[in-house]
Amino acid sequence: MKSSMSSTVLVRIVLCLLILGMGVAGFFVLKKMKKPPVLAEITEHALPVRVVRVEPQQAEVLVSGYGEIRCRTNLPLAAEAAGRVVSVHPQLQVGGVISKGEVLFMINDQDFKVEYEAALSRLKNLQREFALAQKEFDRQSRLYTGQHIGSQSSVEKAEQAVNSLAVQVSQVRQIRDIAALKLNRCTVKAPFTCRITSMQVEEGEYVMPGKELLQIVDDADLEITVPLDSREAVNWLRFKPSAQKLGWFGVPEQSECRISWTEKESINSTGHLDRVVRYDSATRTLDVAVRLDSQQEGKIPLVQGMFCRVDIPGKRLDSVFVVPRQAVSFEGTVHVVINNRLQTRQVEVVRTQEGSALISSGLEAGDLVITTRLENPLENTLLRITSGGESVQ
Repeated sequence: MKSSMSSTVLVRIVLCLLILGMGVAGFFVLKKMKKPPVLAEITEHALPVRVVRVEPQQAEVLVSGYGEIRCRTNLPLAAEAAGRVVSVHPQLQVGGVISKGEVLFMINDQDFKVEYEAALSRLKNLQREFALAQKEFDRQSRLYTGQHIGSQSSVEKAEQAVNSLAVQVSQVRQIRDIAALKLNRCTVKAPFTCRITSMQVEEGEYVMPGKELLQIVDDADLEITVPLDSREAVNWLRFKPSAQKLGWFGVPEQSECRISWTEKESINSTGHLDRVVRYDSATRTLDVAVRLDSQQEGKIPLVQGMFCRVDIPGKRLDSVFVVPRQAVSFEGTVHVVINNRLQTRQVEVVRTQEGSALISSGLEAGDLVITTRLENPLENTLLRITSGGESVQ
């Protein structure tokens, strides 16, 4: 029985070895049948980019701010004579525009006319009496001094009559002039081409001197008060050299500014920097006034109340590189093309304005700066320029 069990175990061992040998043989057969893979050629793909060629140039700094247009001339008109309003201008209403010299309203002037005409008539009579008295005085003087006819007292009386009439003539002239002034004050004319902003007068109303009746503005005399960051204003605005010695900020140069309506930039005009208005210590801002120039005919004008952007030319920077703003990363670096490879440069940006960055150092003349926005590009990446290469102006 032991011999049969031993033979069974032996058979099993032999079968296992046979199966294992067949597996190994099959593995080597299959290995010989397998063909090696075709080696693929590794190629580096070029990254397409847009570039711009930079050159050192002179650039003018623009200091920008926002403000609301207002009229420089805002004039209240009050009654200067008492009386009833007998007529008003057809356009005398809020928003109405009245040309210079046209009558705004008239106050009843009949009493002043009577007073003026009475003074005028009285003056004519006194002037005739004065002329006769003067002749009598001259005659008395000649007779007394030349022919010793008459007396010194008669000459003095004639002189007294002349002096008395002269005083009366002067007094009546003053009465006439005052009456003429009152008469003129009854007619109120537009001192300039104006727009009515408020009105408290109607035809038939009785008015008293000193009562404000109208508020008028001159739409041809406009300005904008623009608050600027005080550090930016001091660093970049141009001031007259003689004014820099003053304790105040000084007198700015009369540089031409561009003014555009924030709602629609096509509605714009030009102006010039006029003066420094004030310094606000709470907000650390410097308020400057910009006066608007004459606006073109046939074009929608800038008017009072519009909120506008103002671009003020400032100092000029020499030998700076101007690149699009998106070419500079938040870390202050730019990517340039060197031998069709990407290189990163650390640059110093002195100012950003109108979508451009002004760089003072970190670039060289003729560098090709990449303007395509790249996210975490690898250094020395192969590049393919798709467009650009012209210098930025």
